[in-house]
Amino acid sequence: MKTAHIKIYLILIFITGLLQIDILHVEWNYFKYIQAIHIISSILLTIFLLIPLVNIHVYRHLVVKKQNSINGIVLGVVLFLITISGFYLFFIGNRGGDIYGIISFYIHLYGSFFLLLALFLHTKKRVNATFTSKLMLILIAGTFYSTPSFSAISSKLTNIKLEENVERYHNQDWTNSARCKSCHTDIFNQWADSNHRHMTGSNPYYMVMENLAAEDKGNGFRKWCMGCHNPSAVTTEQDKTTHTMNGNIMPDPLFESGSSTLIDELKIHGNSQLEQGVSCLACHRITKVDSSGNSSYSLDLTNRKKYTFEESDSQTEQWLSEKFINANPKIHKKSYSNKIYKQSGYCASCHDEYLPDSHLGVVSTFKEWEKSPYNDPKNPNKHKDCIDCHMTNLKDNKFSPLKGRSTNGGTMKDDVKVHYFSGSNHFLSGLKNKINEDQTIQLLKTSAKLDVDIKEGKVIVGVKNIGAGHHLPTGVSDFRELWLEITVKDKNNKVVFESGKLQADNNLGKDARPFMKVFGDENNQPVGLQFWRYKKLISDTRIPAGERREEIYTIKEVKKSQYPLTAIVKLNFRIYPQWVTSIVQKAYPQLPNPPVIELNKIVKKF
Repeated sequence: MKTAHIKIYLILIFITGLLQIDILHVEWNYFKYIQAIHIISSILLTIFLLIPLVNIHVYRHLVVKKQNSINGIVLGVVLFLITISGFYLFFIGNRGGDIYGIISFYIHLYGSFFLLLALFLHTKKRVNATFTSKLMLILIAGTFYSTPSFSAISSKLTNIKLEENVERYHNQDWTNSARCKSCHTDIFNQWADSNHRHMTGSNPYYMVMENLAAEDKGNGFRKWCMGCHNPSAVTTEQDKTTHTMNGNIMPDPLFESGSSTLIDELKIHGNSQLEQGVSCLACHRITKVDSSGNSSYSLDLTNRKKYTFEESDSQTEQWLSEKFINANPKIHKKSYSNKIYKQSGYCASCHDEYLPDSHLGVVSTFKEWEKSPYNDPKNPNKHKDCIDCHMTNLKDNKFSPLKGRSTNGGTMKDDVKVHYFSGSNHFLSGLKNKINEDQTIQLLKTSAKLDVDIKEGKVIVGVKNIGAGHHLPTGVSDFRELWLEITVKDKNNKVVFESGKLQADNNLGKDARPFMKVFGDENNQPVGLQFWRYKKLISDTRIPAGERREEIYTIKEVKKSQYPLTAIVKLNFRIYPQWVTSIVQKAYPQLPNPPVIELNKIVKKF
């Protein structure tokens, strides 16, 4: 084959590469195929045509004919650099954190213009070199403007809004989060054992509650729960969260690490069996949020730009798709990023929860934060958004931003926003991964400070919310147990007063003073598990952000006590009361009891 053919192929490859430059604004539906054609054809032509013919051409002219051509040597060097940089971009990628990837990108981009110039200069019929050089400079200058930067109810049961002209999603519109692991390994592993991942089918408490709600309010009422707990199920119009609810089957993911079941489902079923919980797409394709009702956010799955083979079930095509993304990840990054993700309002749509009929607030975490001293954007030293606490790494019970990469081979960051989603439920994540549990326990221990005094036969205990940017506790605080355990001993180590001890059945006694909400029905009777029956707030003893709550206890036998007295005060936390766990264990007997966590302790003599 004549060298003219090589030149034709090089020009064709150059054109497909040129069409990928942003300044041309090629529509994505065409762009993704142009990129795939460019990469695949470049590899095949280079290996099977270009390299063999260039070797023959060089041997014939340099070795046999002893012809020296400066233009030919320049062409060969530029071609070599473009080839090496192209292979590097394909096999390694350019995700921002690898200087060789960045260099390869620029060599491949700008080198292609010099290659075309050298190709023209090397033709037998010389072209005007000055004109060609000027043309190349104009084209190169144009790319500077587009070089990628790598750095039966009155209200709705669910308020999710989908993109225009879309009423529901198909399974294939979603993407199994296990696909994200190959390029975001650390982030996936953090999420895989987090409570956001295990919001539904692997959470026995949730499954019991959803079934109970359906029995009480009708099967359609499940959507009120599913809008936040399982967006993929509700938007594909599934009638319940998971098939494991039938027959109270104990979910395997309750005890497994790394979401291995989810990974296996991807290998076997692709996207045909939906993932559970709050997935990568459920968060990273939200385009708008508010706090007007449960799951009041806008999703857009169908307008995201997918690379060639991105949704393929073929392992070979998936591998190719990853290479296409890594070679030019700008569009991928843009498709899954939004400035609202850093704002506290982003969390409001699910962390402010309302009853669909009365619109009474069941959970008001965002609104609590809005009124807190942490919502102070004019004072950067005081202002804290949700992610500053709940997505920042902790070490030794202190915030210690994690230095690392959110993408394999990506840009090194001083503060990688971790996806453990530390909050309060250390228990369920701890059944799978002790690192996830430890992160949450450390966060819990930053929340409160104790003080104690004994005066005139009274024990005065102060609890100050020093770390939580909302009430303490928040969330489903009708099911959270935060309470004081107090023991007072005399000089002979005799107990003269105690309160807050667990009873023989592992429940709190009537003497305990938990910080919590108690919901009542229209008759002011506690609603228990059926919190959707809430009509009146019986009590709310929680502690707002930055405030101190004081509890006073009377020592009846203080006059008979021998001083000095020693007060031992503990602030204990349990994610669910024993009576709630006992109900869930009737359906899932393998579920262990959640432990009591000591958040703070003070010992003082009087």
